[in-house]
Amino acid sequence: MDTNVSILSFTPITLIGLSETTSLAGAGTPGLWRGFGPRIREIENRADEWRYSLRIYPADLSLARLTPETEYTEWAAVAVVEGTAVPDGLEKLELAGGLYARCLHRGLPGEIGTTVNYLFGQWLPTSGYDVDNSRPHFERMAPDYLPDDPDAQEEMYVPLQVLPLE
Repeated sequence: MDTNVSILSFTPITLIGLSETTSLAGAGTPGLWRGFGPRIREIENRADEWRYSLRIYPADLSLARLTPETEYTEWAAVAVVEGTAVPDGLEKLELAGGLYARCLHRGLPGEIGTTVNYLFGQWLPTSGYDVDNSRPHFERMAPDYLPDDPDAQEEMYVPLQVLPLE
């Protein structure tokens, strides 16, 4: 686990992909990517080579109320140039820019809990920031990302808002 967290301003991007409603208990990430992966070649005007895995939580959700049954929308997507045609059966999402915490997860997807626990349990409470669930949480994976590689890397991005001064 890389404990280096950086704060950055992320530029808005347009994504094309597939989405589904799921929960932590029924997380459909592998199935969603199995459905989307073969369709990536249909998408023209790619803005970059990254693959994006996004979660859109209810905007009023607090970490204290997050349970395994909490529903959210999960996306498997790629970035495209604005105005790119959306192939039949796929969807478009505008990822708003803004302030994000970025950290690197190294390891298998099943081990990401260690990175998440560090980010939310240790780093966030002392950072001066709070999570902004009005924007998606996401990971970026390189084109050569292999989920069964114990040395796999994915960049985690958590939307932030500055805590008000007390």
